Amino acid sequence: MADTLDRLAATIALRRTADPGSSYVAALFAKGLPKIAQKLGEEAVETVIAALSGDAKAVTGEAADLLFHLLVLLEATGVPIADVLAELDRRDGVSGLDEKAARVSQSLLSTPVAPALEGGEPTLTLALGRKTTERRRIRRG
Repeated sequence: MADTLDRLAATIALRRTADPGSSYVAALFAKGLPKIAQKLGEEAVETVIAALSGDAKAVTGEAADLLFHLLVLLEATGVPIADVLAELDRRDGVSGLDEKAARVSQSLLSTPVAPALEGGEPTLTLALGRKTTERRRIRRG
């Protein structure tokens, strides 16, 4: 499978600068990263819909589209597929729950505590994964 992804990534890299009129990849790159990201999102939703329909052939086709558009996004952001595969190898044998907990605790360590104003009251905003918790400052004195 890695060979297939490597070959496809190389083809995407070559077509990136082709004529947008003759290459779908070049047309995506001409529209920029927001369009590439949008297409990836659309393909993800289509894959989910296919999965919920119970049609294995549709899931296969949509999953292929999803992987293709993911490789386009990786090329656009300068992230080699080899780096993604290395990250998957690094996670091999690690419990998914343990790996996720490590990412959340690491993101907490690297997320700055930002002061915010809400209704005129100073607050502290702490990022906890995707959730945000706000705490009112206690006034002393």
